[in-house]
Amino acid sequence: MKKALGVLIAAALLFSLVGCGQPAPKEWTIPFLNSLTGAIASIGEYLEWGAERAAKEINDAGGIKGKPVRVVGVDTALDPQKGSTEMARLVKDSLVALGPVPEPVIMAAMPIAVENGMPSITATTSLEYAQKFFPWTISWFPSTQERLAPLVAAWAKQFPDMKQVVQFVENYGPWPGMADAHVAGITGLGIKVLDKVEVPSDAVTFGPLVVKALNEKPDGIVFVCKPASAAKLIKELKSRGWKNMDHLLLFSSADAPDLYATGGKDLNGAEIYNYINPGLDSPRWNAFKQAYGDSHKGEQPPSLSTNYYDAVYMIKDAIEKTGVTGSPGKLKAERKMIADYMQNVKGFHGIMFDWDMKEGVPTNKPTYIFKIQDGQKVMVQEVK
Repeated sequence: MKKALGVLIAAALLFSLVGCGQPAPKEWTIPFLNSLTGAIASIGEYLEWGAERAAKEINDAGGIKGKPVRVVGVDTALDPQKGSTEMARLVKDSLVALGPVPEPVIMAAMPIAVENGMPSITATTSLEYAQKFFPWTISWFPSTQERLAPLVAAWAKQFPDMKQVVQFVENYGPWPGMADAHVAGITGLGIKVLDKVEVPSDAVTFGPLVVKALNEKPDGIVFVCKPASAAKLIKELKSRGWKNMDHLLLFSSADAPDLYATGGKDLNGAEIYNYINPGLDSPRWNAFKQAYGDSHKGEQPPSLSTNYYDAVYMIKDAIEKTGVTGSPGKLKAERKMIADYMQNVKGFHGIMFDWDMKEGVPTNKPTYIFKIQDGQKVMVQEVK
């Protein structure tokens, strides 16, 4: 009897130590629901690169709690149904995930993460999309209006001659909402915002769109559309006599390799806003920038390239500072620990700057306006 009792006690101890009879993993695996093929594959590539760069740095420094971390790209191909299928697979045993990317896949797949209580960091969408899924995700940005209205106003304030502005707007994800925030910033200065020119997602010919915009006689133009489309619009504008290049403002999502490859020197003098400062001089950023250039033909890191880099580091902090073990038997509780930590993390050390989260929303991130010159971005001003 005593022998049998001892066996039961030993079995119970073993069960509690390994969690449901399964040992804790030998590495931390972080799946990344991303669009690696399809229309925004070039964006998905550099988002993935940033996450994998963080994993490499962390592993070179000893891993997370002594274990290596591995980012696993999961391609959704911009397909909401595929994203939902992949999310349903991941929630079975993943501790935490990155993505999804972009908004159509977020809306389809994130409810599955919420239902199963698994945190998944949607680091490239707006607060207006992300907050629907709190506390199982966080926003990488404050509200669109709070973030962009002052930024576009700062651009317009440079030019007292600017009296009328038109926007090229593509109806994709949060982009129309971003265009609305631009309107708020510009009209607050007493500048008239003309009727927007809609850019079809499948547009091939851009001349008629440019003629329509120029017929309104704008002094300034804002581009809220895909990178290659923005570049083609600017080339058309120049071919039709547009001279004031700094009176052109490109939004952050246009800051991608396709913009510079398509626009070339025709972009020189145009301004662009984004969330990273390529001119920052710090060992961590310099190493990131050098590595990115080495693997991308000398290009500068795009605006969103650091988002999932920082997200991997935030997961690292959450695991190390909350006592997460990765044991399968503690999956539900440890998912909640990570989600709670990220909602209100203080003094997070991002690659560009430090920031705080308050109930899932960042409170003190700067943004930047640059002038484009020969494929590089030259700082015009920082806006907080």
